Amino acid sequence: MTVMALGVAAIAVTLGHAPLPVVIGLAVVAGIGYPALTGAWSAQIPRLVPTDRISQAYSADVATYSVAAVVAPPLATALVVLSPTAPLWMPFGLLVISLALLRTVPLTARAETGSPTTLRRDLRAGAATLVRRPGLRRTTIITTVGFAGQAAIFVAAPILAQSIGGSLGFTGIILGVFAVGGVITAAWLARRPVARPDRAVIAGTAVSMLALAAVGLAPTAPLLLAAAFVMGAAEPPLVSAMFQIRVRESEPRVQAQVFSTAASLRMTAFALATAASGWLLHWGIGAVISFGVLLHLVSLIVGIAVGPRVPPREQWARRT
Repeated sequence: MTVMALGVAAIAVTLGHAPLPVVIGLAVVAGIGYPALTGAWSAQIPRLVPTDRISQAYSADVATYSVAAVVAPPLATALVVLSPTAPLWMPFGLLVISLALLRTVPLTARAETGSPTTLRRDLRAGAATLVRRPGLRRTTIITTVGFAGQAAIFVAAPILAQSIGGSLGFTGIILGVFAVGGVITAAWLARRPVARPDRAVIAGTAVSMLALAAVGLAPTAPLLLAAAFVMGAAEPPLVSAMFQIRVRESEPRVQAQVFSTAASLRMTAFALATAASGWLLHWGIGAVISFGVLLHLVSLIVGIAVGPRVPPREQWARRT
């Protein structure tokens, strides 16, 4: 988190004054802290809540991401009025506040058992857990490759906004409706947490795939917004289920490594898919949407093929 805060501040200071490669390098450094922020801290939830409340806790955790997705973009846009770099100071300020609030989190060190461990050994154990645990392997493949497929809607939104909405400003409405769908589902999950996480990951990815296809095929603005809403609504159950499976399938000692490694894979896949989607725009919006749908489909086929059979009735069983 400190690395991200310092990196964002450095970008704000150097943007427009330093060569572009320097700014890009700073962005890469700042991004190094992102998996720890989004992954490692979510991995601490089992240390803060009782086992029977983990599902609800992760639903609330996912809700914070959805709310941020709605609130942050318009707030950042409004800050542009102050200065071109003002939106960058917003995440810096929020990160500093978060660092101060971390002192209030009642985390305690785990008692060491067995032979001494090292950071390198823990990282290797975390990566090995992603591969060796069948249920976690399936979920990692689906949520990594499928998440990459979501890049298509963000690349396609400006083009669809102009062709269907008649204005580039309609892009914000498309993505805003996408985010609102996530907020509404996240609020619902806070009262009714995901009970069958393995099925939720598969179903959520399938719904996202179909909704993305509908986004590309929508002939009118209302249908386009409805598809975007459904696609956004599919995300919170999927992410909440993903978190639950990571905890269930990994030992407490390597959960932070499992979360961080998986988050890194997801963000890397999303970045690569975004670049590929931008390149595919040369062949039209249909190519971009088709690419995103294909990634969703591949994630499901491969993930289900390499994973275990989903039991008729899943039960939460935290590994110890």
